Amino acid sequence: MTSHDVSREAGVSQSAVSRAFTPGAHISPETRQRVLEAARKLGYQPNAIARSLVTQRSGIVALIVGDLHNPFYPQALSQFAQALEHRGKRALLLTHDARRDVQETLDAASRYQIEAAIVFPTRLNSTLPSLGDVSKGGVPVLLFNRHLPGRNLLSVACDNYAGGRLAAQVLLDAGASRLAFIGGDPETSTHQDRLRGFEERLRESGLDLLAAPSHAFQYDWGVQATLDLHAAGQMPDAVFGANDIVAIGVLDALRQLGRRVPEEVSVIGFDDIQESARLAYRLTTIRQPLEIMIEDALRALDDPRPGNGPRLHPGELIWRDTVKRQDTAKGQKDTAKGQS
Repeated sequence: MTSHDVSREAGVSQSAVSRAFTPGAHISPETRQRVLEAARKLGYQPNAIARSLVTQRSGIVALIVGDLHNPFYPQALSQFAQALEHRGKRALLLTHDARRDVQETLDAASRYQIEAAIVFPTRLNSTLPSLGDVSKGGVPVLLFNRHLPGRNLLSVACDNYAGGRLAAQVLLDAGASRLAFIGGDPETSTHQDRLRGFEERLRESGLDLLAAPSHAFQYDWGVQATLDLHAAGQMPDAVFGANDIVAIGVLDALRQLGRRVPEEVSVIGFDDIQESARLAYRLTTIRQPLEIMIEDALRALDDPRPGNGPRLHPGELIWRDTVKRQDTAKGQKDTAKGQS
C-alpha cells in the first residue's frame, strides 16, 4: 500500500495524506479522520525514512547517556522519550563509554540524520561542538544536568551549587557540627558545584568540612566511603551524599555499623529518585525538577542560541526521615534558589 492508494480510498489529494501523518500540519479534523480510516482499512503505514529524505527532517533526537548505574538517568530518559513523543519526535538512545570522548558517540549518532542531541553525564574535559557549529550545518547539542565552563554550549541543569548550600543549611539546622560530603565523579560539574556550595556554606558558619572523599555516583561507593570514614575514626554526625544512590549506600553502611539515623547521623541526598521514598530509606533529599528541566531543554533546542551560561533551575527540599528535625528546621520550604 502507498499514499496514492490511501488518497484514492479517502478521496483526497496525496498532499492531504502526507499532512494527516505530519504532527502539527494544517489539515481539518474531518479530512484527517477520513485519511486515517482509509489507512487503517488498507493497512498503510507511512515510511518515516522516505519522508525524512524528502523533508530533510528525521524527527529523531539522540539521547547520549553513559551513567546508567545512577537511577536518576533512566528516570530522566523515560520522561525525555515521552516528551519527545508528544512533540511527534522519536528518541534514539546511545550509550557512551566514559573512557572515550563524547564527540565520537555524537559522530555515530549523526549517521542517523538526527535533528539534535542531548548529552547526559559528561566530564569537564569533554570536547563538544559549540553553538557556532550549528550554523555550519551541525546539529544542536544540549548538555543535560551538566555544564562545561567557558564553552558556548546549550546547557540545562539543576542549580547544583545552590543545592549544595541548601543541603548544608538543612544539616546545620539539625545541629550537625561534623559534616562530611561523599562525592561522585570528581571530574563532573555536578560533583564540583554541589561540593563547592556545601563547603562554602559550612565556612560561613565557621565550620570546616570533616571529609570529602569522591569516586563515583554509585551505591557501592557510598557504602565503602562510609566504612572507610568509620575505620579512620572520622565518623561524621551528618553526611551529604552527592546523589541519592550514594546516600542510600551511606544509609546501608550506617545500618551495618549500628549507627542510628537520624539520631546519631543525619543523611541528605540529591535527585529524589524513586528509591528514595521507599520505606527502607525514607531519604531526605533535594529534588531535581525533571519535568521543568526537560521542557526547558526541548524549548532551547527549538531555537538554539548562545546564552549566558547554563540554564539553571532550583531544586526543592523533600523532607523525609533521615535528617534530625529541630525547631528551626520544621516546616522549612526553602528551595535551592532561595539559598543561592
